[in-house]
Amino acid sequence: MRPSAKRLPIWSHAGFPTTARFARLLAVYEDVHTLDDAFEPVLIEARRQVQSGLRPSIQVAANWRGRICVDFAVGLEPTSVTAHYLLWSSIKPFVALGLLQLIEAGAASLEDRIAKFIPEFGCHGKESATLAHLLTHRGGFPDSAPEVARELSRLQGNFREALAYVCDMPARWEPGKDRGYHPRSGWIVLGEVIQRLSGRPLYEVIRQQVVQPAGIDADAFALGDPERLSSHPMHVQTLPRRGAPSQAEANLWNADSTLSALNPGAVGISRANQVVRFYRCLLDTLEDRRSRLLGYEMVRCATFPHVVGIQDRTFLLDIPWGLGMHLKHVRPSLDDCGRSATPGTFGHGGHFLVNTAWGDPGKNLAFCALSNGLAPSRDGRVAVERLSQSVHEVVDQLTRRD
Repeated sequence: MRPSAKRLPIWSHAGFPTTARFARLLAVYEDVHTLDDAFEPVLIEARRQVQSGLRPSIQVAANWRGRICVDFAVGLEPTSVTAHYLLWSSIKPFVALGLLQLIEAGAASLEDRIAKFIPEFGCHGKESATLAHLLTHRGGFPDSAPEVARELSRLQGNFREALAYVCDMPARWEPGKDRGYHPRSGWIVLGEVIQRLSGRPLYEVIRQQVVQPAGIDADAFALGDPERLSSHPMHVQTLPRRGAPSQAEANLWNADSTLSALNPGAVGISRANQVVRFYRCLLDTLEDRRSRLLGYEMVRCATFPHVVGIQDRTFLLDIPWGLGMHLKHVRPSLDDCGRSATPGTFGHGGHFLVNTAWGDPGKNLAFCALSNGLAPSRDGRVAVERLSQSVHEVVDQLTRRD
C-alpha cells in the first residue's frame, strides 16, 4: 500500500477534466496485488473516480477465463485488497443461492407459497405470494415507501421484530401481478424461509453452503457476524452534495449495531476478490457443468429472465430479473455491468450502484467493484458503469487479437 507515484489530472464527476482554477492533485493510495498489463485502463479509471472526490476508495477484482487479471484497491485514504467493504444489496445473490440450494434438494418448490413455511406471513393480501415471487420482487410488499423504510431501519438490529413487521405489511398489489424492487423486506422473509427449512441460523447456512464451497476466505465474509472478519470494514462516507445520502444515513451504516445485524438483503461484508470467487463458481457451472454451489439446470434457471417487459415500481425501469439477480438480457436498463456486457450477464448492484458484482457467461468474465462512498445515484451509476465498461473494453480488445 503506497501513495501513487503517478498522479493524474483531477476529473469531474461527469468524466471531463475540471478547469485549472478548480483542479487539485491528490495523492492516491494504491495496493495493486494483480494487474495484467493490458488491464491498466481499469486502474486508471478507478484513480480518476477517487481523485475526483466521488469515492473515498474503490476495490476492484476481475477473473477472466478462470484467472485473476485484476485485483487492486485505490483511495484517498489507506486501503488494500484485504480491506472489507459493505456489500449492501450485492449480498442478495448469496442469500438467494441458499434458498435455491434447498429447492434443488427438494425441500421446497419455486411455486410453494411463502405462507407454507411462514404461516404468519399469509395475511393482508399476501396469502398467494410464492417463493418465485419473492426471488423476482413480485411479492407485493416492497419497503420502498419512506415510512416503511424508516421503520425497517429502526428495527434492523432485531431480526425477529423486523420479520414480524414485514409479515404484518399489507400487499400493495396482488402477488405476481406487478413488480417493484424490495430492498430489504423481501430478503428478510427469504432469510427466514431458509432458517425454517434448514433448522439452522441463516449466517451458518450461507457460510457453510455458499461461502465455503465458493472458496471464500473464512475471515473475509460476514452476514450478521462481523467478529469473524480479519479487520473492521471501511468507514462509509457521503458527499456533501445535493442528491447524495445524508450524513445520518452514513452514520447508520457505520454503527456497530448495523454491522452486526442480520439483514439478509442489505448488510453483507466482504472483499472484491472474494465476491468474484462466487461469480466464478456460477460461470464455471455454465461453462463446463462443474457444480460447487448449484447444479447446471438450477444455475440456468436462476440466470434466466423470469420477469421482463414490466416497469419496476421502485426503479421506474424495466429491469429483467432472474432469481435473486438482475440480468442484462434482451432489454438492458441498469448498465452497472457495462454497455458491452453479453446478453445474459447476471449480478447485482449495491446501494443504488455504489457497488456492483456480475458474471458474463459470454465472455467467461467475473467482476466486482466495491466502495465506501455514497453519492448522488446518477453519479454513482455512471461511475460504476464506467468501471465495468473499462474491463469489457480490455477483454474485447484481447479477444479480437486471439
